[in-house]
Amino acid sequence: MANRRASVWKYVRVETGWRYCRAVTGTNNKIKPHWVHVNGHREHHPEGAYYVHFRQGNKQVWKRVGRSPADAVKEAEFREGYFKAVNLGVPVQQDQEKPPLMVAYTLHGYLEEYRLSHRRESYALMKQTLDEFFAFCRKNIIGQITRLDLLKYRAWLIDNGRSERTAGNKMLRVNQYLRSVQGLKPGEGLVTVKDAKYVELEPEVYDEKELKAFFAACNPFQHAVFSTLLMSGLRKQELESLTWDDVDFASGTLKVSAKPGFSPKTWEERTIEVPAKLLAVL
Repeated sequence: MANRRASVWKYVRVETGWRYCRAVTGTNNKIKPHWVHVNGHREHHPEGAYYVHFRQGNKQVWKRVGRSPADAVKEAEFREGYFKAVNLGVPVQQDQEKPPLMVAYTLHGYLEEYRLSHRRESYALMKQTLDEFFAFCRKNIIGQITRLDLLKYRAWLIDNGRSERTAGNKMLRVNQYLRSVQGLKPGEGLVTVKDAKYVELEPEVYDEKELKAFFAACNPFQHAVFSTLLMSGLRKQELESLTWDDVDFASGTLKVSAKPGFSPKTWEERTIEVPAKLLAVL
């Protein structure tokens, strides 16, 4: 059968892992941004990138477009127009050999997309890492960057006082950028999580005597802050965004909820049961 169709999908994270899900089309026949069909129902997934699916002969092709649904629609329309012309016998020019991907032309757009889709702290870490890597590597053509370059960067970080964990995470951030601009899937790229392995140090645990001395040195506000961290397990940003509306004294719970400028990690709100001792402190 001749190739005729191109459809818009999004690669998102669901309960079973990452998968392609067909984009939701609204009543105006336009893509509803970041909504996809998952197991027969619609879900909102701001994470992930859009792909256009089509066939080249018997081969299935998933072409990565990016986070813009409008760009995905344009790509799908272009593909269908191309297929229609070919099927009608209209002479079409084959794609010219693409120029090499350049860091100078891809880095700004990638960072801008990252800034708009991640927390400020995550964006700052990504920008600092990429600026640092390209100052270290000094290559401007994506295809010339090798696995050895990333491993050397990790070793250089460790030699300059960074922990193995920090060095591995920074190397994986660079790989994430390279993977994104080349249209690769999660798990593909020059390095993997195994290349960033490190020895997990046993955390230091304070005994009751040390905790008592610590809290004795706190003022009432500090006592409440550190008691909440200790007895609820909240992350730093979750604690900073906590309001009195999130504290339910009757049920003995704290709620982690989205607010302007704050989204819970993995976009999941949750309710935490806390001891009466912490409620008394609050």
